[in-house]
Amino acid sequence: MAEPLRVLLLEDLDTDAELMVRELKRAGFDLVWDQIETEAALLQCLDRPYDLILSDNTMPSFDALKALTCLRQRNLDIPFVIVSGSIGEEQAVALLHHGAADYIMKDRIERLGPVVGQVLEKKRLRDDNRAAHAALQAKKEELIRSQERLRAFASDLTLTEQRERRKLAGDLHDYLAQLLVAGRMKLRQAVPCVSKEPGTTLLAELDQIFDESLRYTRTLIADLAPPSLQEFGLSHAFHWLSEHMRTHGLTVDVQVGSDCINLPDDQAILVFQSVRELLLNIVKHAETNRASVTVNTSPTELHIKVTDSGNGFDHAAVAAPEPGSSRFGLFSIDERMRAMGGRFEINSTPGRGTRASMILPYWPASVPELSKSDKGKPSGFKTSTVDPDRRSGLTTQPLPEQSMVRVLLVDDHVMVRRGIMSLLDGHENLQVVGEASDGQQAVELTAELRPDVVLMDVNLPVMDGVTATSRIHQDYPETVTVGLSVHDDRQIIDAMTKAGAAAFVSKGSMTEELYEAISRALLSKGKMPLSSRV
Repeated sequence: MAEPLRVLLLEDLDTDAELMVRELKRAGFDLVWDQIETEAALLQCLDRPYDLILSDNTMPSFDALKALTCLRQRNLDIPFVIVSGSIGEEQAVALLHHGAADYIMKDRIERLGPVVGQVLEKKRLRDDNRAAHAALQAKKEELIRSQERLRAFASDLTLTEQRERRKLAGDLHDYLAQLLVAGRMKLRQAVPCVSKEPGTTLLAELDQIFDESLRYTRTLIADLAPPSLQEFGLSHAFHWLSEHMRTHGLTVDVQVGSDCINLPDDQAILVFQSVRELLLNIVKHAETNRASVTVNTSPTELHIKVTDSGNGFDHAAVAAPEPGSSRFGLFSIDERMRAMGGRFEINSTPGRGTRASMILPYWPASVPELSKSDKGKPSGFKTSTVDPDRRSGLTTQPLPEQSMVRVLLVDDHVMVRRGIMSLLDGHENLQVVGEASDGQQAVELTAELRPDVVLMDVNLPVMDGVTATSRIHQDYPETVTVGLSVHDDRQIIDAMTKAGAAAFVSKGSMTEELYEAISRALLSKGKMPLSSRV
């Protein structure tokens, strides 16, 4: 069956046009053809779907070079073969450079069929190549979009996991830990009421159970969602992580260029989790007991580098991890950094340690001018404000005589407040004059009651205990603040001390330490200690 072929002939001689048509038919083509000889006619025909153009080199008002220029201007890829009675080799080469597919001489017209066949085959190959390239490009773009979706999904999955961990940690802190604290306080108060064996032994064993339960709960909360990250930000969280890694036998030197790293909460979670995974990788694989975490900032980037001098590994293993390989953790970190618009770089050599760097876009927020009540407050703490006239939830008692030490009790758990109050009731020179359930209420009641001592929980709604302590310390320096928390991390203690707290007591040890801590705090302010007032 003859191959259909739509041909445009640029030829001013009808006899030569008929000769070309005859040769093409003899070569097996089913021909549909038009003949023109002017540029205007060519421009009118270019909208038609021609498979081939056969052109004489020169015609009275037109030539092959002008025709090639028209095709190039229209960005048309139509095979163009020159069929000329006389053309020099130099001119033929120039026309080939301008886009002609081939040329033949009219005195060798029998070559037209094979030449056209070759030209059309090349055109088909070009079309197939373009189609394959377009399909490949489309697949590449689809793959990139899928990769971006998977990267976003992986980041969302990590964030969802961290949010759930934080929620679980919050529930453990707000309920189970507080129940254990209150239960242990009640137990300690019951001990003097039992003077005979085996009751005293059983109470001692029960106290030990409470102590271990509270310690385990604190550890579980810290593993789920470190309080330092939630309360004080990424900089303090890295220092907490340094101490936490000691339990794994790894000493981590942390160098942070700024006390406050201003990252969105979601990004801070991903960065902290990535650094923790890198340090755990060092514990598992590096066979070294030392590592370092260095944090630096530039005007536009945050640089976090985790370094060790351990075993190292083959860097190629990171690029192509095998199924089940721990190197997928590094791949996951790389995906997280890409999802945040950053990058992850790792350099490692067997026997010469590893250096992992995370680089993120970073624009430090400008620090607003602090008000009088904010000056001296540690950077990075969250502050909320409410209507200062709000009084819901505040409880006060008439002011006692001035010889008494007046105490304001601040904790968002009623059961814990009741337990602390029962502890204080055992001392005749202490009087609870007010209770508050959040930091804002604590500041308001301090202004109203001017207590001698404020017992301040760290984890509070509306305004956290660190911020409230800082404001009380600045505005009412004569008032002594004692910090309280289920957690006894050094970062929390340091933050409360920096904010102005004169002492700190872990809730798990309040029964035996609270009274002494209040006495020390009063003495640090130049006031008479409790032991002299009893």
